[in-house]
Amino acid sequence: MNTIFTWFKSIIFMILSGLILFSCVPQRKIKYLQEPEGAAPKTVFDNQPLKYRLQPGDYLYIRLFTMDQDANKIFSDMSGGSANGAVYEQTIYLYSYPINDSGYINLPLLGKIKAGGLYITDVEKELLDLMSKDVNAPGVIVKLVNFKLTVLGEVKNPGDYTVNQDRVTIFQAISMAGDLTTYSNRNTVRLLRRDGGKTNIVTLDLTKKDILTSDYYYMRPGDVLYVEPLKSKQYAFEAFPYALILSSLSTIMALLTFFKI
Repeated sequence: MNTIFTWFKSIIFMILSGLILFSCVPQRKIKYLQEPEGAAPKTVFDNQPLKYRLQPGDYLYIRLFTMDQDANKIFSDMSGGSANGAVYEQTIYLYSYPINDSGYINLPLLGKIKAGGLYITDVEKELLDLMSKDVNAPGVIVKLVNFKLTVLGEVKNPGDYTVNQDRVTIFQAISMAGDLTTYSNRNTVRLLRRDGGKTNIVTLDLTKKDILTSDYYYMRPGDVLYVEPLKSKQYAFEAFPYALILSSLSTIMALLTFFKI
């Protein structure tokens, strides 16, 4: 009976050790922005975001204004402005203009305007040039209103996110999704990026500081981030149930002790 009791204790010990082992994820797999082994710490990184070229399917909010009060009233109506010139967030979406498949937007009074393949600053200049022919001291504001990102996989809150600024980094996008889970594979983060009629898939490693100088550090409208799980996830627990396991083992040990007597 003593031999059986000892054998059961050994089995239980091995099971518990195995569960603990599989539930642990090394720090090197969950830390962001690690230095190469033996390298001197680097704290300054030069990375300027690439300017975004507008594409068919993008929506632009366009506000035109001038010192001429009569003309300004007409332009204000086009952009959904209030009497005092204020523009609200919901108005921006209602009064935005889509870029069609040919790369043009149809703007009241000004007609078809080329936008596809251009930068926002190019569109603003083109509109200013057109307005200058008819009104004095024109002004133009152009904003991209459909800057949306998708974050999927091993993040705490996967989903679609709307960005209310003209640039956002990959870490800010991950932060919107509540950060990565413990069992996310930070070495293999897939970025899906639309480029014209193609979709490119890029693999990024968030554990290395090189990401700060990558061309993909800044997100673009329509980008999709997919974070893969670690292979060990299928054997592990997000929160290891120590209390439940220890309670079960205590019960088993008590029963074995009882029958041993």
